[in-house]
Amino acid sequence: MPDRSDQRLCAGPRSSKPAELPRVWHLFGEDHLPYRLLLLARMIDRETARQLQTRFGLALAEWRLLAIATALGPCSASEIGAAGEIDRAEISRALRRLEAEGLMQREADPAHRKRRIITLTEAGKALYRDISEERRAFFRTILSGLDGAERAQVDQSLEKIAHAMPD
Repeated sequence: MPDRSDQRLCAGPRSSKPAELPRVWHLFGEDHLPYRLLLLARMIDRETARQLQTRFGLALAEWRLLAIATALGPCSASEIGAAGEIDRAEISRALRRLEAEGLMQREADPAHRKRRIITLTEAGKALYRDISEERRAFFRTILSGLDGAERAQVDQSLEKIAHAMPD
């Protein structure tokens, strides 16, 4: 794993030119907005994965585990999976690597014999803080073309779409 002591994620995209949209962006028209959301999410994931790997030697799944475990506090792998909609195999692989790097640890849950509680180590917490600052800067950069009212409208619209999803 690369030395993380002086590395930072890029605050913005690799170049100042606008990102090229996937060729299928307009495939289905405006009535397939959810498909465009999926494409946009994949574009953001690809750039995030590239930045995390380049700067910190982390896979996207490892970053997600760090972020979710930070948000939840001490938790089980199944709680992480439910919170992030991540499958067990992905959690297991990422957790093994994060443990090997001294970023996360598992301890027995005294209340449940088979359950293990996952927490971040001090090194994991420090790495989370460094990366999350850079992620926020990246998000500010990609949203910089929207004013505050537009960002609020997008956020409200996304929440409405999410609430319309069947359980």
